[in-house]
Amino acid sequence: MKKIENKKNFFKIVFFIIFILAIAGITVALIPVIKMLPTAEGRLKLKETVESFGGFGGLVFVLIQICQIVVAFIPGEPIEIISGMLFGSMMGFFLCMIGIVIGTVLVFYLVRWLGEPLVSAFVNSEKLKKYKILNDEKRLESLVFILFLIPGTPKDVLTYLVPLTKIRPKKYFVYSSIARIPSVISSTIVGSTIGDGNWALSIVIFAVTALVGFVGILYNDKLLSKYSRKKKESDI
Repeated sequence: MKKIENKKNFFKIVFFIIFILAIAGITVALIPVIKMLPTAEGRLKLKETVESFGGFGGLVFVLIQICQIVVAFIPGEPIEIISGMLFGSMMGFFLCMIGIVIGTVLVFYLVRWLGEPLVSAFVNSEKLKKYKILNDEKRLESLVFILFLIPGTPKDVLTYLVPLTKIRPKKYFVYSSIARIPSVISSTIVGSTIGDGNWALSIVIFAVTALVGFVGILYNDKLLSKYSRKKKESDI
């Protein structure tokens, strides 16, 4: 029995090392893509690169979106904007959600298998402490939905943290996916209007999204403080 357990642990360690090396390799390979994201010229170049794959462009984009979820520090919103530019608001939204759901499922089961060492490789200790409220089992599902819904929350960090809780996989996948919809569709609409050359509308939507995001960040901090206080009070 002990030999079997040792073999399992050895296999986990080997897989963990391979996974981290693979992520490092993917990150290096995606550096040109990451550099493209902050500027309009870069996003246009990435758009042309994806379009060069012809009928396979959608599949290539889904793979990029999956990588964005798994490699947590790659920004998500520019990729969603590019999706709208490439495929239009609705198809872009659909392709983003496919990649997000697949990436979320992959990360969930990897974290459930490999545990906190994998999370620590992507999430710093401060954020681990900040989101300790996710240990509150009574409010867990509602907290997960609210945190994924609020603009400005680090959703890719949450993707690594939530699997450490006792949430049921199916409920988590459904709640987190539904909660992401407003954020993703607003980004693909911005991308679509840019693609159509409607810069005035793009600026208005982007400004509103940025304002909502700023309010969301403030609300997120208040929410975390509120739940932390409640948790301390209930523990006394």
